[in-house]
Amino acid sequence: MPVTRRELLAALGSATTASAGCAGSPGAATHTGTPTVPPTEASYAYTHLQPSGNRFIPGRSSIADADPVDIAVDGRPAWLLAFGNDASYWTIVTTDGTATTHRVSEGRSERVGTHDRVPQPPLAFRADGDIAFVDRPADCADFTHPVVSEDRLVYVAADGDLVIRRADGNRRLSANAPVDARLVAVDADRYALYGAQTDRYRHGALGDSTEGGSLLVVDAASGTVDVEVTLDPPAVFEGLWPLVADVDGDGDSELVTTVSDSTAGARIRVYGADGRELATGPVYGSGWRHQLCVAPFGPDGRPELAVVRKPHVDRTVEFYRLADGELTVTATARGYASHTYGSRNVDGALAADLDDDGRRELLVPTTDRRTLATVRRTDTGIETPWSLALGGSLATNVTGVALEGDRLAVGAGTPDGVRVWQG
Repeated sequence: MPVTRRELLAALGSATTASAGCAGSPGAATHTGTPTVPPTEASYAYTHLQPSGNRFIPGRSSIADADPVDIAVDGRPAWLLAFGNDASYWTIVTTDGTATTHRVSEGRSERVGTHDRVPQPPLAFRADGDIAFVDRPADCADFTHPVVSEDRLVYVAADGDLVIRRADGNRRLSANAPVDARLVAVDADRYALYGAQTDRYRHGALGDSTEGGSLLVVDAASGTVDVEVTLDPPAVFEGLWPLVADVDGDGDSELVTTVSDSTAGARIRVYGADGRELATGPVYGSGWRHQLCVAPFGPDGRPELAVVRKPHVDRTVEFYRLADGELTVTATARGYASHTYGSRNVDGALAADLDDDGRRELLVPTTDRRTLATVRRTDTGIETPWSLALGGSLATNVTGVALEGDRLAVGAGTPDGVRVWQG
C-alpha cells in the first residue's frame, strides 16, 4: 500500500521525536523525584513569555536601531529564557541540556552563571538574585514542565493524569493528557490544558501523532475540573496548549485553540473561560494554524490575534478579530515561517511595541528563518517596516523581556550562538 505524504512526514516527525527523547538532546527528560517549590517571591521565565501562553511583552522601546550583542555558547542553543531589571539576563539551554546565564548591558555580554543539566522544555525562576530551574517530579511527563501555583506544583504525569503536588499530599485528576501538554494560567488558581489524547488526526506537525481531544480548565486550589469541552471525532485540538488572552477587549480572558481534522482542515476557535464556544474562524483546507499571540495590533488599538496559517506550506500571517460573535480575518501577508515541522518548539514569535511608536508589532521569522521581521497592522492591511538579521538559521524560541526605564530586549539563537537586541 503506497505511503502518503502526510504519513511520511508523520513518520519523520516521530523519528525526530524519538531521538529528542534520548539523553543529551532537546526535550530529554530530567527528573529529580522530589523537587521543592520555589519561594513565593520568585519571578519566572517561560519560553512562551506569559504564564497564560500569550507571547506578548508589555511596554515599549526602540529595538529597530539597537546594535546586536552576540553571545558565544559552548554547544548548540535549543531554548532561551530572559529576565530583566536594569540589564537583561539570558539563560541559554543547549541541546545537551546544559545551561549558562549571561548578562547583557551597555552593548556587552558576560557570563554570570553556569547550571547543571536542566529539564527541557525549561522553566526558570529568579529569587534573591539567583536563577534556577523548576525541577520535574519523577512521574512528570517527558515533554512538559510543572507550573507553580502558590505552594503547589501542578503538572501532567507520564500516565496522563494531572497532578497537584503539595507538601501535605498529592491530588490526581484524570485528564489523559498528551506527554507534551503544558498548563497555562487562566487566573490565579485555574489552569487550562488539553486532555483526552488521541491519534485520530495523524498530522505529526508538533512532534508526534497524538493530539488532545478535550479542553480542560482545572482549579489547583480546590483540585477540581471546572470545565471540560470534548470534540467529536474526527476533530482534535492541534497544539501543545490553548492560548489565554482577552481577544475581544471586554476585560475577560478567552481560550484560543486550533481545531483540526483530516476532512475540513484547521481553524481557529475561541471559547469563553467557562467553556462556551464563542466563535470559529474560516477554514482554508488541510494544514496547521499556529496561534501566536493576542495584542492591540489593530490600527484602532483593538486587540487582534496573530496566527501563521500553514507555517510549513503557506507561511502566511493572519490577523483575526473577535467582534459581535464573529471571528474574522482582518489582514494577511505571506512569507513567514514560525515553526519547523516535527518540532515541539512552538514559541517562534512575539509581540511588543518594538520601535517606541505606540503601536504593537509582531516579530516573526521570515520563510528562510534567518531574519526576524516586524509585521504591523495598518488601515489598509499589513506592512513590514524593518527586520533583524539573525546571522544564521533560527534554532531556539524567540523571546524577550521588559527592562527598567521603559526599555525592552529581544533575543533568539542560531546553531552558533545567541543574538540580543536591547533598547
